[in-house]
Amino acid sequence: MFFLILGFTYSPQLHSQDTEGLKLLFPDFAGPKTNPQDEERKATTQSIQRNLVQKSVDTMTDREVDDTLRNLGLNHQGTIYIKRERLREALVPPLAPEITQESILGAQKKKESPIQIQNAAEGQLLNIDKTQGGVLVLRGKVKLKIRDGELEADSVSIDSARQEIYAEGGVEYRDGQAKVNGERFLYDIKLNQGVVYNSKLSVYPSFFIGQKLKRLDEKRYLLEMGYFTACNAELPHESFQAKKIMIHDDKSVVAYMVTYKVGGTPMFFLPFLYNSESGNGWMVQMGKNNTQGWFMQNSYQWSDPYPNSIFLANGYKFRFDLYEKTGQAVNLELWKVSPNLNYNINMGYANYKKNAITSVYEDRFKNFGIGNAAVTNTVDRGEQFPNLGLPYRNTGVDYDPWWKGEFRINAKSNDFNKDVTKNLQLIYENYSNYRYNYEFGNRYEPSNSIQSLFTQRDVRYGNIRNLLNWTLNYTENRGDLSVHMGLSRTMLYQLQANKYFAAQDGLPSVTIRNSTQVGATPYWNSPIYWDLTFQTNINRLYGAPTQSKIPYTNTTDINGQYKDYVLRTQTMVLGETGFRSPIALGTYASFTPSIYAGAQKQTVEFPGSGTDSNSPDIQTNKAYANILKQQSYQYVRQAHTARIGIPEIFFSTTYRKLDAPKAELKDPVLGTVRQHEAEFALESYALSDWDVSLRTIRDLRNISSEYNPGISNTQRWYYTVMRIGGFIDFVDGFKTRRPSLLERKRNFYSGIFINNDYVHHTPQNRPLSNNLTLSYKMGGFSWPIVRAFRSLEVGSTWYHVYKDNYLDSYRFFFRTDTKISRYAGIELELDSRVTEPWRLTALAQGQFYALSTTPELYTSQTGTNYDQTTIWEDTAAGTGLQGQDKRQKAVFNINRFMMTFKLDLHNWEYRLGYSMNLRALPGGLSGNNQLTFYDQSVYFSVNLTNFSFGESAPSTATRIRLYRFRKRPLDGSTTGVSSESQ
Repeated sequence: MFFLILGFTYSPQLHSQDTEGLKLLFPDFAGPKTNPQDEERKATTQSIQRNLVQKSVDTMTDREVDDTLRNLGLNHQGTIYIKRERLREALVPPLAPEITQESILGAQKKKESPIQIQNAAEGQLLNIDKTQGGVLVLRGKVKLKIRDGELEADSVSIDSARQEIYAEGGVEYRDGQAKVNGERFLYDIKLNQGVVYNSKLSVYPSFFIGQKLKRLDEKRYLLEMGYFTACNAELPHESFQAKKIMIHDDKSVVAYMVTYKVGGTPMFFLPFLYNSESGNGWMVQMGKNNTQGWFMQNSYQWSDPYPNSIFLANGYKFRFDLYEKTGQAVNLELWKVSPNLNYNINMGYANYKKNAITSVYEDRFKNFGIGNAAVTNTVDRGEQFPNLGLPYRNTGVDYDPWWKGEFRINAKSNDFNKDVTKNLQLIYENYSNYRYNYEFGNRYEPSNSIQSLFTQRDVRYGNIRNLLNWTLNYTENRGDLSVHMGLSRTMLYQLQANKYFAAQDGLPSVTIRNSTQVGATPYWNSPIYWDLTFQTNINRLYGAPTQSKIPYTNTTDINGQYKDYVLRTQTMVLGETGFRSPIALGTYASFTPSIYAGAQKQTVEFPGSGTDSNSPDIQTNKAYANILKQQSYQYVRQAHTARIGIPEIFFSTTYRKLDAPKAELKDPVLGTVRQHEAEFALESYALSDWDVSLRTIRDLRNISSEYNPGISNTQRWYYTVMRIGGFIDFVDGFKTRRPSLLERKRNFYSGIFINNDYVHHTPQNRPLSNNLTLSYKMGGFSWPIVRAFRSLEVGSTWYHVYKDNYLDSYRFFFRTDTKISRYAGIELELDSRVTEPWRLTALAQGQFYALSTTPELYTSQTGTNYDQTTIWEDTAAGTGLQGQDKRQKAVFNINRFMMTFKLDLHNWEYRLGYSMNLRALPGGLSGNNQLTFYDQSVYFSVNLTNFSFGESAPSTATRIRLYRFRKRPLDGSTTGVSSESQ
């Protein structure tokens, strides 16, 4: 910064004539003109007079008070107390401000000279006249304190007539970490503005060099014909050169006509560049994709940590992408994070270039070996002569404009004094084509989530938006009362209409809840809560969109516009009230009873069903209406939960029952008891970060004898689920209490993650399925040839169905982020899946013998590959050493592979990456077959990562958001986040 707070000390080399010269130049700043002792004596006299008047008023009679008020012309109405107060205010003089040593020093400080000489070898006062004007010339290691700054120069001239300071020769101005060096210095005392010629300003970690540095006001500084850089070399290796650079006191910079230079060679030009304390990001990458062709992606991101308005965003990101086969796209993203307003707005427009995958394949060694699927932009654009009906097609390149808009806004307010909170949330998203993100979201950038390091941003994983959800919710809480109102709409993309149409509407839904403590239980002194709930909503369901009819006929116009078709409109109203109380039965047991009474009503309308009572639709609608009438009843609901045990192991059970004695239409199967069950659970939290539980449910309902299918007692049990999950830490072991992340002193971890869900088919008394995930996680370690393993995870998932082994699923994955040296690193991700799991089991052999056939014969008969193999045989076949035919028939296939080499040099990060994703498209003449291939990309990206001011924690946290870097909490637990960790 420029011209800010600095301290000073007086030097014994200062001559008395220089001080006298300052008094002649600035007589208004000679100090206070009054005697402090006289002011103190005057204040004491006023205080004594005040005390005497107050005592005199207190001793006066009521009549004397009235007479005195009349004589003073004041109102004499009211009580005697009010009259005495009115008289005191009229007679007692105001108390003068207390004179203290601090106030005297403060007065002197306000009147002190704007210039204080700290050091000078010699001084000369010139041209003193009757107007007391003149010039004071100081020479020899001159040090001046100018208001809040400190100046050093070989010679300084102070002109009283112009109120200016001129310095030259070794000019240096200091302000904390900011330091300005230059050849000449000119400062206007009245305007508090200055200019430094041929200046060099350093604000760590950035440097500004220019011909002229001006101070415009308290918050803005202008650098003309200069450049700025983060390189501290005498001759910077890289810099931004600009015609004008505006520097603000919040460390933000605005530059115009900017040229980026490396080693003095211009690399690119920008008409405008903005930078703030929280940093900016700029990325350019290009590569080759076998379905998109050559591509070039550009993104520029900037932030404003302290916008001038509550509505302005904290961050902005602009993207412009070019693709050889699929067209061009632009995108603008804005986000804001604040206590009262938060939003994320994402808008995009694309000029989509239609393409098709042909049946021929490119040479696998062509284009550096990238791409084996041939894509053409020569597509069918319709009839060549639409009015003549000739069988000629118009083929060629065709474009289609696409757009998208995503808005997520949240506004909230809190009044803690009145215990009132308000929250408004809006989510709206719309796409002109459901494949927008799939075609133009393929960007290989670091993750936007702190919790996930390996999930790349907007990667082409088949993100096709068939459904859109629009919601508007408002919630207000006033003490124990909560009111919620909401609207929602679900949109479904219809291929035949090539547009989104409504699938379901949630019309204004209202929910009102109130929970009040009305007392306490007599013996246990547990609170008793009275709950009230009212809920109403209207749901409108839509069918497939219909086309308009030909006028005066019942025939559908095949060229007509599509429109929404409403199937039914369903209304539900519910109201209930009841009591609950959590009762602690000592240290190891608790009981929570609750009972509620209420009523619910459901109705339905079918606006588009017609009037024919014999049509299937009408009969179906009547059946559905009867079901809703069965769901309309008055009820009494109870739910009681009991728990006993210690945290190491405890047992809990929940009993639920719902009686509906007054239903609009009796349920012929369940009768009046709609719900009657008991849930049992055995859980344990003996070990930190471990979850062990066993859970099942018993059905207690009495089904009508007319519809009783003969359910046995065993079949009344639901599935039993047993879960075991946790982390075996090789460092801390099985400790019952693990310190929090803020308490940890280490930044490394190592262990095994386990999660297993076993489902037992209780009615049939047999195992149903098992889902096991096992992985090893490690991070923060160094090897002799590796600088640091930031993270490493190797694992697999096995989903096993006991009765039907062909439904099994296997998955193997490997992820790592490794720092090989100080400047180089690598990221790897591999996700492998089993596409034909039945070939790894003995299922086929048993069935083949039962069918008196062989796997080869059964394969030819069904068209499904039933050739048996093992994990080891399949792994060998997948390497390709046994031929391409064996490789094509491998069970284990790569679902996703990504590899990125990173090089961090001088604030720039260079990435060379390769990505391969398994992709499937409809194929064949009728589209009933599937074309499966790997969508591959090779890309090279350049990121500007360290163009930032300050090293504070807030700025670092913001840069995590800006640059999409993932920071593990352990990495910054002791020393913070350094540039190397990026």
